[in-house]
Amino acid sequence: MSEGVIMSKPNTLRPVLKGLGAYALAILATLFFAFPVFWMASSSLKSELDISQYPPVFTSFEPSLVNYAELFTQLDALDAFINSAVIVAMATSLAMICGTMAAYALARFDMKGKEVMAFEVLSIRMLPPIVSVIPMFIIARTLGIFDTYWLLAAAYGLAGLPFVVWVMRVFIQDIPQSIEEAAMIDGCSRFETFRRVTLPLLLPGLAATMVIVFMFSWNEFLLASMLTSQEAKTLPVIAANAIKPKSIAWGLASAAGVMMSLPVVVLVLLMQRYLVRGLTLGAVKG
Repeated sequence: MSEGVIMSKPNTLRPVLKGLGAYALAILATLFFAFPVFWMASSSLKSELDISQYPPVFTSFEPSLVNYAELFTQLDALDAFINSAVIVAMATSLAMICGTMAAYALARFDMKGKEVMAFEVLSIRMLPPIVSVIPMFIIARTLGIFDTYWLLAAAYGLAGLPFVVWVMRVFIQDIPQSIEEAAMIDGCSRFETFRRVTLPLLLPGLAATMVIVFMFSWNEFLLASMLTSQEAKTLPVIAANAIKPKSIAWGLASAAGVMMSLPVVVLVLLMQRYLVRGLTLGAVKG
């Protein structure tokens, strides 16, 4: 009897040790990914002298908002923030609306060659952005829309459209078609079925896709730097001004990084309820 009790102890301790090991790895991974964020946030509150000290100073420094003041007064970060918010909102809305409708058509309608069509849509994403800069610059100059919201919103929307089409197509295919057929039998049109039945079921997928498209557009630098001059400059272009010809203003760059990160963090926190469900939707079958 005593031998059975002794032999059972390792079996009861093994799950506990596995659980502790998993928690330890999770904590280490969290610290690994959170440390650069902490470094950036703390550097934005330091003076250039504190930032350049070796070994690095983490706690024994006097916080200051000088970098943020310089960011707003000298680099016009507020105007750039408003430009980014308007442009990215327009681009994300354009990509989500058009991409979701196209994904629904590819997932539900019987069309000849729709797989080839879907691949052609995805091939737009494979095109390097630098290839399209010169043609877009010439077209924008010809149409008189250079350095405007409309140009960047259209460019970002078209860049995010293939991603939306392919991701939302998978989400729509995971919804049983019998649910839509039942709604149409009850008298709903195809559009009413999509709006009242399919769209509410797609909310987790829409949230996850929208956050990713928003992040891609918010952090985009190449097109914003080449297709704007003064009026439509975005926040990444302003943040790049922290790189001087002979040095880098680390405090200013850190303040710009914090300012750029805040909208994404706030959006993810607001959409967290749907985001987790959207990212895990379809992961478990049966």
